[in-house]
Amino acid sequence: MRSRISGFLAGAALALGALTQPAAAIEISKHASDSATVNAIQIKGKIDDGDTFELQVYISKLNKKPTIVVYLNSPGGNLREGMRLGKFFFDNKIETVVETKTACSSACALAFLGGRDGDTGKPHRTKASNSGLGFHSFTREFDNKSYSADDLKTVVQMTQTQVFVVAEYLKTIGADMDIIRLMLRAQSNQMNYISNDEALALNIRVYDDKRNLLVDPADVMDRLDRSHPTTGATAKADGKSQS
Repeated sequence: MRSRISGFLAGAALALGALTQPAAAIEISKHASDSATVNAIQIKGKIDDGDTFELQVYISKLNKKPTIVVYLNSPGGNLREGMRLGKFFFDNKIETVVETKTACSSACALAFLGGRDGDTGKPHRTKASNSGLGFHSFTREFDNKSYSADDLKTVVQMTQTQVFVVAEYLKTIGADMDIIRLMLRAQSNQMNYISNDEALALNIRVYDDKRNLLVDPADVMDRLDRSHPTTGATAKADGKSQS
């Protein structure tokens, strides 16, 4: 029985490191927008252990240019590697993009958040208005066996630890902690694709595919403010005054 439990806990530990999304292995190649001043790189497929190193090797062989932009098109994969990839983007001031009619979900979405501007060091993550940026909660794998209360407590503790690890990652790259809420909003077998307004509120740039320009966040925030009356306005409507 103990050997079965040990196997169960080991499997649970591995499950914490991955978000279940079937896909082909990652592909790293030159993106069509590559230019004399920009190393544009396309990353497609499932994110797995070692992919960050593979990207490092790929970049090391490129000619030196002022800017590196990575275009992400992935359904996700290994959670730890996704955060490792995002930290690599952040540390090396690499811009990230999810272009039109593509999607970056799960572990890929976490990696995307690490994008930074090469000159200013400020966040530089861009999604096209008709692209998908998806988050969901962690997955857990169980088999058809009986487990003790202590075994299940251990798994709960491991889950809490993983949430802490994600929170620390978001803090390190300067991302909004509200990302955790967006992750937990969807079950592990579902996906919460955020709206363009939500993206702008999270300091993610949105490129309007129809008008071929970047959306001005101020316009969106102003519209959202108008749709949510202030406390003072609500109090006035109730016949109460505010000093």
